[in-house]
Amino acid sequence: MKKSILFIAFNFMFISSALFAQDKTINVGVKGSAGMSGFSNNLGLSSDTRQSWEGGLMLRANIPNLPIYVQTELLYTNTGGTFELDNASQDLVLNKVEVPILLGGKMGIGNITARAYGGVVAQQIVKDNFSDISSDLNANEFSWGWQVGLGVDIKKFTVDTKYQQSANSVTNPGIDLQSQQFTVSVGYFIW
Repeated sequence: MKKSILFIAFNFMFISSALFAQDKTINVGVKGSAGMSGFSNNLGLSSDTRQSWEGGLMLRANIPNLPIYVQTELLYTNTGGTFELDNASQDLVLNKVEVPILLGGKMGIGNITARAYGGVVAQQIVKDNFSDISSDLNANEFSWGWQVGLGVDIKKFTVDTKYQQSANSVTNPGIDLQSQQFTVSVGYFIW
């Protein structure tokens, strides 16, 4: 698991340095998000949302002469939900390292740019509390997800709203547990 996280982090840094050397239209920054997350499941369990957050680095490559950009991020994310089990509430919490790979379109006037984007998200679970719910429940440590969102850039600041859904979070046959998240983020491009 730690090797996967190091591999993802190394590739993020390698790609960012290679792109920065080739194109002056590269932006690198930091971002933080807050929102709500929950789970859908095929077990008929009642689920409520809980607060979620994420933070990390972002790298955006603007395609010259086109209103298109590619953005990748390296994020540490805390998501989860609350399940009702036997008349008691149980929080299910996932801490993940995520690498979204997004394609977006933009249009702007002056220093304000509106954006729409979507893409895939590689996710590595680094900590979970599945064993608190059931000793038979096993986490799917690596999975893929997808996200879509809208954003606006004002000079070096960026604000986004996004919806994200993950693939199955467990390896147990016959159980389908998908994480869903809605967040609002604020970022700042350092260069």
